[in-house]
Amino acid sequence: MEKSASFLFAGANFNKKKFASDFDRFKEKKEAGNLADDREPEEVLVSAKKRKRKARGSDMIGRLRSKKARKGLHIVKDNDESSKRKKELNRQIERDAVFRKKHKIHVSGNDVASPLKNFAELSSRYGCESYLLQNIADLGFKEPTPIQRQAIPVLLSGQECFACAPTGSGKTLAFVCPMLMKLKHPSADGVRAVILCPTRELATQTTRECKRVAKGKKFRITLMTRELLRKADFSKLPCDIIISTPQRLRLAIRKKKIDLSRVEYLVLDESDKLFEIDMLKKIDSIVKACTNPSIVRSLFSATLPDFVEELARTIMHDAVRVIIGRKNAASDTIKQRLIFAGSEEGKLISLRQSFAESLNPPVLIFLQNKVRAKELYEELKFDDIRVDVIHSDLSQAQREDSVDNFRAGKTWVLIATDVIARGMDFKGVNCVINYDFPDSSLTYIHRIGRTGRAGRGGEAITFYTKKDIPLLRNIANVMVASGCEVPSWILVLRKQKWKKHLPRRDSISIRPQDEE
Repeated sequence: MEKSASFLFAGANFNKKKFASDFDRFKEKKEAGNLADDREPEEVLVSAKKRKRKARGSDMIGRLRSKKARKGLHIVKDNDESSKRKKELNRQIERDAVFRKKHKIHVSGNDVASPLKNFAELSSRYGCESYLLQNIADLGFKEPTPIQRQAIPVLLSGQECFACAPTGSGKTLAFVCPMLMKLKHPSADGVRAVILCPTRELATQTTRECKRVAKGKKFRITLMTRELLRKADFSKLPCDIIISTPQRLRLAIRKKKIDLSRVEYLVLDESDKLFEIDMLKKIDSIVKACTNPSIVRSLFSATLPDFVEELARTIMHDAVRVIIGRKNAASDTIKQRLIFAGSEEGKLISLRQSFAESLNPPVLIFLQNKVRAKELYEELKFDDIRVDVIHSDLSQAQREDSVDNFRAGKTWVLIATDVIARGMDFKGVNCVINYDFPDSSLTYIHRIGRTGRAGRGGEAITFYTKKDIPLLRNIANVMVASGCEVPSWILVLRKQKWKKHLPRRDSISIRPQDEE
């Protein structure tokens, strides 16, 4: 029993001879371990420093990695925000496109501002003052017209603009409103805005409308008259906005009576007329006199021929093009008719017959020149209608009286040349009669545009003779584009290239030949 117990506690016997090779290998490793422990203290210290450096390096790498990770998170966040902004911008562009299509607004240009939904947005988007919103409401504008919806934001964003919109669509407010908003307050620094109009009548009307929009703000708005040009020195006369014809303003520049170097806004109203050859040099000298590098130029008209667009681009920088409806089109609220009168005598008979059947004043009658306007006036002045005439031979006071009497209803029928065919706003003109065929389709659009304004209805009657048939197709195309019916034989006529149609016409008279 004892023997067996000692066997249990005796341990295991290791045969060193049998496992000599394995034992030697283990012994070498152990000795190597002992040698390492026997290193000098300096060697141990250096090794510890290396380990610390290695640990510090790995720690720095870790911190850099975590910093990059945090930066990556910021980049991801920034990317998310920019993608959100891009999505919102794309959604806004889509909404604007739908809105423009609804209101027949066509635009081209870079970064075009969103159109106005209502006049209240002038305050929320651009900080418009309350006096201006009140004046707009007092003028009878409840909602912006299509040209106002787009042109106002474009000009307020500081971009230049050339715009084409139908007659009577509120173009004057479209450029006066942003002008007053940008000028903000009256100043004694000299002329800060210029509005150019092709005729004295339109300049007078624009001045009156501008003062109504600016009511309550004490802006100094000045109409350049002959008397003012002769006597005034604009360096001493305080003026914020000046409204003029090109000829008078150019004379003031030549006489060094006016300094346009501080002009912030330049507007060319009825720009296609202003860019005609006889006015082009005058316009060029005025544009060159406006040397302010931050000036904003704008062009407005009911018609915008291609040559005007090309010229406009030479004086404007990165301009936005705004077209309302069809380019160079008449208003679709005007009922248009063509009447073959045969001869000059036939015209006068047709006119009197029309008056006898249904005279619905106020009526505007357009003729080719002032001689023929005087002749027709002499024929009608003894008829039982209140008739007057306006032409360039009359003095400024006489012309203003003729326009004022027509506006006041004292004159039922106003005989005129193309001097008032552009831009003049006669409220409630019921009928326009082209007694003499217009010299071009553009003149036709401007003439008949004196009726059917601001969405109201109107009528346009055009007399023609054999001499006018070559240009009949051009006028018929305008009529068809605005939804009017035209005889099919006219539509197969050859369309004439653009040139003024000014045939020599017989005298206006119904006297028999043997009495002459």
